Amino acid sequence: MRILKVLVVILLLNAPFTHAQYTSPIAAGVDVGSGFGSNSWSPSLMYHEEIGPQRLPWLRFGLGFRTWGYYAGRTNLHTRRVGGIEDYLEYRDVSLNGISFLAGVNLTFWKLDIGVDTDLLALTYGTNRHGYYEKEVPTGGTGAPYYNQWLASKPTLFNALPLALRRNSGQSEAFVRFLATRTLGVKLGYTYGRVTYTTRKVDDLSVYLDNKQRHVSKVYGIPYIALSFALRNR
Repeated sequence: MRILKVLVVILLLNAPFTHAQYTSPIAAGVDVGSGFGSNSWSPSLMYHEEIGPQRLPWLRFGLGFRTWGYYAGRTNLHTRRVGGIEDYLEYRDVSLNGISFLAGVNLTFWKLDIGVDTDLLALTYGTNRHGYYEKEVPTGGTGAPYYNQWLASKPTLFNALPLALRRNSGQSEAFVRFLATRTLGVKLGYTYGRVTYTTRKVDDLSVYLDNKQRHVSKVYGIPYIALSFALRNR
């Protein structure tokens, strides 16, 4: 059952003086495409539904799901800066897959949708990777036992609001969707994402970098292109 239709029914049941004519039909669609960077790419499949007030037909709010991946070559993932110190782990490559629940808003004019969306919650998984903890000048911090070593790490599993919270992985995007026909179009956008790894335990002990950091992350931005398939309004 469509997710927005369920929410609308709940709202109507709890608001007896609200009438259906004040909301527009639910629109839905699927976008299939990928983002491309100089050293990375990020394929995704997104299902989305939008609804808006009938009196403002150009304004629509949406919910949806996105399955996505992020794959890159040599990458440095950084810790949060604490006391002026920001550590990093150097990876030969990183890979991450996820499924996200997202929310968005868009403006509709003619055959164009102009909007933004962001992940609210996400489950991510991927291959465990080793990152090199390089310290040319040892500082004697909490990470001292692991200086100049390859450290095992894994992607975060449960994620929330990755656009705002650095210990999480996920994606956001700004886009323009053009429907050439009633059912087929193209989507151009810019994906703004975050990839986060956490160091794995050694002998049941947590592995900390300097200033007791276990999470390393990177924010990336890449252009995006997709085919859009519009589903009939209900």
